[in-house]
This record gives sequence, C-alpha cells and structure tokens, in this order.
Amino acid sequence: MSGTVKKKIKPGLIESSFEEMAVIVNYDVEELLVLENGETQPQKREKGRKKIKVKSLSESTDVSALAQEIVDKCKLIHPSKVGHVESLLDDLRQQCLESIAEKDAEESKARKAMREAQKARNKFSEEDRQNLAARSQAQMMIGRPPQQMQRNERAYIEELDDYIEKLYEEGVEPKIVATSQIAQLFRNPEYLDTLLSHEALIGALARVLREDGKRSIDLCTNIVTVFFSLSNFSQFHPMIMEQQMGAMTMDIIDLEVKRAEHRAQEEGISPGMVAQRAMEARMGKVTLSERERKMLGLVQKQDRLLYVAFYLLLNLAEDVAVERKMKKKNIVVYLVKMLDRANVELLILVVAFLKKLSIYRENTDKMAECGAVEKLVRFVPIQNDMLLMSVLRLLHNLSFETKCRDGMVQAGIIPKAVEMMKDPPFRPVIMGLLYHISMDDKYKSMFTYTDAIPIILELLLNEDDLREAPELIALAVNLTQNHRNALVMCENGNLERLVQRAFETRDELLFKVVRNISQQEVDIKRMFAKYMEPLVQLLKAPGTSVDLFVEVLGTLANLNIPEFNFDELIEKHELLNFIAEAAQQGVVDDDILLEIVIFVATLCTEATAHKLVQSGLVTKMYNLMSEKKEDDEFVLQIVYTFHKLLMFGPTKDELLENTSVIFYLVDLLQDTNKEVRKTASKALDVVQDTNEEWATKLRLIKFETYNQEWLHVIESIEGGSPGVDPTFGGPMPEEMEYSDEDEDYASSFGRNHIMDFDEYRAEAGWDYDQQDYQYDMQYNPGVDEQALMEQYIRNDLARN
Repeated sequence: MSGTVKKKIKPGLIESSFEEMAVIVNYDVEELLVLENGETQPQKREKGRKKIKVKSLSESTDVSALAQEIVDKCKLIHPSKVGHVESLLDDLRQQCLESIAEKDAEESKARKAMREAQKARNKFSEEDRQNLAARSQAQMMIGRPPQQMQRNERAYIEELDDYIEKLYEEGVEPKIVATSQIAQLFRNPEYLDTLLSHEALIGALARVLREDGKRSIDLCTNIVTVFFSLSNFSQFHPMIMEQQMGAMTMDIIDLEVKRAEHRAQEEGISPGMVAQRAMEARMGKVTLSERERKMLGLVQKQDRLLYVAFYLLLNLAEDVAVERKMKKKNIVVYLVKMLDRANVELLILVVAFLKKLSIYRENTDKMAECGAVEKLVRFVPIQNDMLLMSVLRLLHNLSFETKCRDGMVQAGIIPKAVEMMKDPPFRPVIMGLLYHISMDDKYKSMFTYTDAIPIILELLLNEDDLREAPELIALAVNLTQNHRNALVMCENGNLERLVQRAFETRDELLFKVVRNISQQEVDIKRMFAKYMEPLVQLLKAPGTSVDLFVEVLGTLANLNIPEFNFDELIEKHELLNFIAEAAQQGVVDDDILLEIVIFVATLCTEATAHKLVQSGLVTKMYNLMSEKKEDDEFVLQIVYTFHKLLMFGPTKDELLENTSVIFYLVDLLQDTNKEVRKTASKALDVVQDTNEEWATKLRLIKFETYNQEWLHVIESIEGGSPGVDPTFGGPMPEEMEYSDEDEDYASSFGRNHIMDFDEYRAEAGWDYDQQDYQYDMQYNPGVDEQALMEQYIRNDLARN
C-alpha cells in the first residue's frame, strides 16, 4: 500500500544535568504513513535527547533572560515552559556556586599546607635542602609507576564533545591534548556509559592511532591507555578486537623495540645503561648530562607505552584463540627482550605475561631459544620482592623442561636458590624449583658444595607436619639418593638426630628420607647397625601404619651389613616367622611383598640359611616368582634373592631339589629386560660353580635354549619333511631348484646361530673360554646333521 511517510515530534521531559552543565530536552519521534485516502498508520517510535549546553553560571548571570533565549532558540520547548527552564537554570547556578566554594576550600587547605611545609623547610640546613632536592630530582627521573609519569590538566566529562572535535584537527598537538583528556575520563569507570554512548569515539581513536601513531609516542600512549582501560572489562573485548587493536598494539611494540635496538646500535646506549646512570645520579655519584637527561626521558616514555601495550595484550589473552594469534606474531620474543629493561613495573608485568604463556611447551621452547632463562636468573636475588616472586614462579614453570633446567644450572641458579631457602616467604617456590633440578642425577652432587643439606636437615627436624611441606620432603628424598649428600647428612651426629626424630614422630615421610640414606654404600650402612633392633621393634609394633611399615621394612632390607649378626637378630625377635606370616599374596600390598623379597636376601647368610628353609620363606619366594612373572620389578628382585639363596647350602639344596627354579632362571635368559637377563645369568653361574652335576646340565640347557631355532631347522631336515625350506622353516615351492647359492645361505644360517653363541655368552656374563667354542662347523650338503650335532655336544662334555 503506497503512501507518504511523515515524522511527528512530541516534546517530553525537560531536565538539567550538572555533570554535563546543560539543559536536556527529551522527545519522541513518531513516523506516520499517510495513505492516499487520508488515513494515517503509525510505523515506529524513537526516543531523542537534545542537549543545550550552558557555558557559565554565576551570581551575576541573568537567569530570566538566559531562559528566554534558550526557549526562543529551541523549537522543542514550548514558550509556556520559560518558567520551568528558568527554575532549572537556578538549580544549576546553585550547584555551580557550591562546587566553586568546595574548590576554594580545598585550595585554601592546600595553600595552608604549603605554607607549613615551607616553614618546615626553612628549618633545614643547607645540606639537608641539597639532599632533598637531589632525591626529588632523581625521583622525577626514575622509579615512578607508569601511570604517574605524566601529569595532565584535569579532564571534565562535560567537555567530551570538545575533546572529540580536536581529534579531527590537522596538527598532532591538539590530538595529543585531546587523547590525554579522554584517557583520563576512561580511567574513571563511572564515565564509561557516557563515553561509550558516543558511537564514533572508539572508531575515531583507532583511526587516529592508525594514521598518526608513528608521529608521536605520547599520542600512542594516550590512545592505547584508553583501550587498556576498556580491556579491564571482558565484555568490551569484542569491541576492542573489532577495531583491530590487538594487531595495532603488536605493531607498536615492534616499532618501539626496533627503535630501541637502533638507538643502542647507533649511539651505544641501551635502556639498561640509561637506568644505571640514573640510579647513580640518584645516589649522588654522578651528574647527568643534558644528553643523558634527554635519553632518560625518552626511555621513560617508551617504558610507559610498552607497559600499557603489554597490559592491554595480557588482558586480551584471556581468550586462548587470541593468545594463539599473539604467539604467531612472536609475542614471546618481544616479552623476552623486555627483560633487558629496568622499569620494575614493566618487568613485573612482562614476567607475569611470560608465566601465563609458559604453560604451553611451544612457548617454553621459544623462551629457552631466546635466552629467557639466563636473563631471569640475573634477577635472583633482587630487592623488589614482588618482582622476585614473579621471576621465581616463572623459573619454576620453566624448570619442567630439561633444556631450561640445564640453562638455569649453567647460569648458577643452584647456589643462589639455596641461599634464598633461608627466606621463609620464598621457600616453597624455591624448593619446588630445586626439586625439579634435583631430578637430574648429574646435578645432585652440585648441592653438596652448598648449604643445601644442612638447611634441609634443620627444616626436617623442625617441621611439625611434613605433609604441609611437600616440596621439602620431595627435595630431601631426591638429594639423599646421592652418596655425597647422604654422607653430609650423616656427619657430626646428624644421622642420630634424624633417626631419633623419625622414631619420635613415626612420620613415614621422614622415614622415607632415612630409607634413602640407608641404601647408600656400606660405609653409611654401618652407621645404622645400632638402629637395627629399634627398627625391628617398630616394624612389629601393633600401631605401625601400612605406609610406615613399608618404609621401615625397606630400610631394614637396605642394611646388608657384612659383619652384622643377623642370626641373633632373628632369634631375639622371631623375625622369620613374622616375615613369613606377612608374605601372603593377595592379603598384603605389593609394596610390602616387594620389600619382603629384598629383606629375605639381606637376612640370608651362612648362619641363617637353614632357618630360612624351616620358616618356609624359600618356598614362598619360589611361589611369588610364578605369581608375579609379569611384573619386571618383582621378577628382578626375586631373581636377585634366588642368587643370594643359591650361595648357601641349605637354601640352595631346597631350591634345586624341591623346585624348578633352574628352568625359571634359564627361561629368563630370553627376557626382554636386560637387567633381568644379567641377574638370572649370575644366579645360574653360582649353580655351575658349586654343583658339578648341574653344571653339565646347564651348559646343555643354555645351548639348546639359545639355539632352539637352529635345532628346530635341523630336526625338520633330519625328519625328511619334503619341500621344507631349511632357511625359513616354511614349504619350498616345487619348481624352485635348490642351488649351490641356496645351500651356502642355509649353511650360513646354521653357522651364524652357533657362532653367535659366544657373543650372547659374553653379553650374559658367562665365564667360559672363548676358544672352547671355536669349531669348524661348516655346513655341507649331504652331511649327517644329527651326527654332527651329537659329536659337537660330546666334545663339549668331554672338555668339561
């Protein structure tokens, strides 16, 4: 339906705004569709707001004339509303007068304070005044927070339109002033709604930054500060990203970094050098030249810009997708470069940003590549506690990576960090860092030459509950795995103090440290001889927890002291019966069973062997072998225990006559675990060296075990199986001829298996003379392989 659209304006409420110093006229705009027949249809209704600014109101202002002037010029106000407008203007004038009175009172107080300060300064000596002036000058140059480094005239929200208009002027200076005032307003959250209601403001600021940002560092700082203020609120992040501020901020950082590098290259002055000179000036050691003052001012401006730029990016990095984009633009590289600067607030911010990024391995790799570790270690220690804690936490995150740990050690972090362990606020993070470093065996011995062990010992003895200090116990456990560290912890009666404390507290964590010390070499083991009985008593005590039982039993299992009288210990405490009852598969934890296996090996001596047989522990060990054959750790420890049991007559006879332990051990010669193979071979060597009957059998069994594939091929050929490939044991195609070359390959196959026996024997540690097995075992077609094999075995047996 066709027609004409007309707009109808209906004036509404008239009010005043002291903040904006204006009379506000509210109105509605209604669109009407006038049809050809004269009828009207409403289309839509919108609300409008007309602001009439009042420049100044004082006691001399003619309010009546001003009200009439406003009504005459504004068509939205009906002439009958002159009285109402006059009343609004009266209210505005009264508020203005009250505000002026408050300002005068504040200024009066300030002037009075200045007069009192002047009187106090007059009492200073000339030297005091000089010192005060020097400190004030230095404070102006360095060390101030970025937000305090520039003082601007106070901004008023009522003048926002004027500030926005200046953004469109030609010169840079008006834009610098305007953006400075706008930045002040954005720092006040109360003004955000008003500021963001100007739809063109955000776009205009982004445009000015894009077009004129390179012309003035102050202009850049002001505009980036605006967006930084907005970035503190997550709901404004889409608006910021819509203006491409993330990319522009990265470009600004790149430009400032390049400027600093160029200046350092051309003039030989880096930001760090400038800060050092400023520090010396503050201490009164030097006087800055005009050129140095200029450089200092420039560095401070750069620090201010970089601070708000990186802070803006840090806020935007709440979104992981945005953080990934920053990574692609080398944000890590720029952050690491900032570690060379001297502004403390900038450093704290940069380190916090790096810590956030360090949770991803690709970022930590980049940090290591850029030399971040070495730069961070330089800050340990530093006078600023906040910066120091941030650096330590970042180093702790990086210490999860081997490459970073290596860099820290090379930079000398161990002695520095050990010294800081004395400072309680930093102790947990320091110990966590040192714990990661101590995971590498090559670095454990480096702690010996520091105060680490004495400090850790005192902390262990004085800590009421070690569960509340997990970093301490973890570090202590790691370090006591090293013989030198354990020896230091035992010196000067320290072992007695440690063990006594462990018995008093019955703390399984403290006993874990004691257990680690007990596993060291025999010189340390002998120090535990006097604690054997108390340890057994604690082991059998009814109130001993499972965790404590494991640690005490593990400690006893470690103490294989050659000259100790285990027979007397067993008799006095009925230890074997207690252990035999505890060794019940499926009833006790596997951790306890494993320690029992090791303890049995420790207890087995010439004097105790027959008692072990009587207690049934030898049979239990054999049964555990079949029950735990899938657990490499169990198998290795049980095989070691068999090795020990086979060294003494009663236990050896029990194993050889009443079990199939030999066949288990022979089978383990083919185990995938190299340590299991070696230990099994050593156990079999004991049998060969002490039992002539078994020595002959073992040689044959070992030979057949290793050459079983070759023997299978020979048996297949001897059995006359037609069409059997002697090389692969599979069927041979009928049309394939068995050529001389094939025969040579088959003989080579058999010969390799026999001659490789020496190589295998050497790896397993069998002590046979190599010459005993150098036979001319050439394979020739037509030779009776079975006869050849029997002759080989007869020759071997004849020599042995």
